[in-house]
Amino acid sequence: MKRYVKHTICALTAVACLTGGASAFASEAPQQAVPISAPIVPISAPAYEIMQQNWLDSIMVYGTVSFLEDGRIMLENNNENAQFDKIILNVSEDTLILDAVSGLPKSIKDIREDEIIYAYVGPAMTMSLPPMTHAELLLTSIPADFAVPTYEEIDNVKQEENGNVIVHTNRDATYTVTDDTELFPYLTKNIVTKHNLKPGTKLLVWKQIVQGEGAEEAAESTKMMVFPYSYNGYVQAGLENLYVNDEKLELAASEQPYVSNGRLMLPFRQVVESLGYTIEWNAETSSIKVLKGDQEQYSFAARGTEFLKGEDTYTLTEAAALKNGVTFMAADDLLLLSGAKLVE
Repeated sequence: MKRYVKHTICALTAVACLTGGASAFASEAPQQAVPISAPIVPISAPAYEIMQQNWLDSIMVYGTVSFLEDGRIMLENNNENAQFDKIILNVSEDTLILDAVSGLPKSIKDIREDEIIYAYVGPAMTMSLPPMTHAELLLTSIPADFAVPTYEEIDNVKQEENGNVIVHTNRDATYTVTDDTELFPYLTKNIVTKHNLKPGTKLLVWKQIVQGEGAEEAAESTKMMVFPYSYNGYVQAGLENLYVNDEKLELAASEQPYVSNGRLMLPFRQVVESLGYTIEWNAETSSIKVLKGDQEQYSFAARGTEFLKGEDTYTLTEAAALKNGVTFMAADDLLLLSGAKLVE
């Protein structure tokens, strides 16, 4: 699951670090004069913001390998347009190292000195030169002129009447998954189908360039490797409707979401129970304990500003609220604590 990112300056420069940089140009559309007597219409700001909406995705970088000590890799890029010519990757036991052609797992020992690899790295980087970041996934053994697959996460899924499934990912890519699309799981023998795809599913996508109408070209997925689902579910939240795993929650008048200090407050019990958790209420202390099976996940006071997870105490983004006998929690905190993906 993604983490909160407080500082993004280095993350933004990292996009240019090993991918060659990018430029944005302002539109030069002609400006229309506005009469001085015209009324000024204020720009309305959104009523609330959910922190997960602003999470940064992992960044793709590539370069030539040179090894450092303690499980670190230096990537060197000779692209003259790159802002930095080097970046250090911290490779841990959680880093996925895969063959770019087959998707089969490999180890850091399989990576050769001076080999070109592609890496998906965390958006937070150190301010040092060269910058340093954690590697989430490495793609190795890349043949010459090979279309390297992309590492993506599904944001939205649409079922079509003809049985096809349309998925839109965090890389701003849209794929039509048909019966002919090759789907296979990562490291298991489970059968996966297009109907197993849902918001939050992570994929490794191999593409081919197909000729469209005229001279247009488009990327079309030929096969997808499906990773184990890392969320506990997905939530679509708003002031008018609340869905968990595509099921609309029927809420009483006292359970309706509302906004407090720019945060969307959601009815706590209704959401967490729909995600498969159970709740224990202690009337004497006005505290709530959340369990998954028989394992306690965390606890907090009904109007508290903190939650307890194990022996550690953390601060909530917005204090929990108790209104008309209903406990509310900010969507930011509720999604994070529940391990749920936000669906826009």
